[in-house]
Amino acid sequence: MSPNKIREEPFPFTNRKEFDELLSHVHHDPYTEFERISNMFSKIILSNGPNSFSTTLVVYNTMRALVGILACRPTADKPDLYKAMAQMLYFPMSLSSELFIVAQDTTMKSCNPEDLSVEEKTDALVITYVTPRDCVFFTIPYKIDSKNIVSFDLSKAYLHCVHQKKEAEKSGPIGDMLSLFYIFSHSVTTGPFLPDEVLAFLKINNFNFEIINPQNMTRSHIALPIAM
Repeated sequence: MSPNKIREEPFPFTNRKEFDELLSHVHHDPYTEFERISNMFSKIILSNGPNSFSTTLVVYNTMRALVGILACRPTADKPDLYKAMAQMLYFPMSLSSELFIVAQDTTMKSCNPEDLSVEEKTDALVITYVTPRDCVFFTIPYKIDSKNIVSFDLSKAYLHCVHQKKEAEKSGPIGDMLSLFYIFSHSVTTGPFLPDEVLAFLKINNFNFEIINPQNMTRSHIALPIAM
């Protein structure tokens, strides 16, 4: 299935191959990345209870090789969350990143189409794959039982693919988030800070991070032989 057939309405995933085909244009193994993030999410909730997951950023370099994972600092409100996310996004920007992934804990609301009253609220994990060309939101509802065990409902999960900045204006609540992702994935420069400078700032401001592959922080490109 081609990327332009990604739909916003609920999409039932029958197997991981179908999911991987839908997101093949943004990640070489997208379902595995979802599994890693959802497992991390489940472990945090199991250990610390509901609402304990911090917005998390998975960063790749200009060759789409994994660099590291950053977790957001505590935030006071939505404007402060956007400020903190912008601070985190300076890191992939400093690497000229071709891909970063954002995971967020949120609440989905279903509304009555007649009077727009809220009919149901559902907890959900939103995993967003961002490249300079595409932004794909993967939203998956979940429930937490009395023992803090998370169960995801793939049957109600859905994908929403945004190809152009102007679509952010039609995207309702996710519009502000899209604008933020667009700015930091479309910079013509690496920004005003070096990667190590961004990490130093994040460390002293209570962000948590783990650089998994330090060698992937280099700005140099790999020279590939050209077949003649």
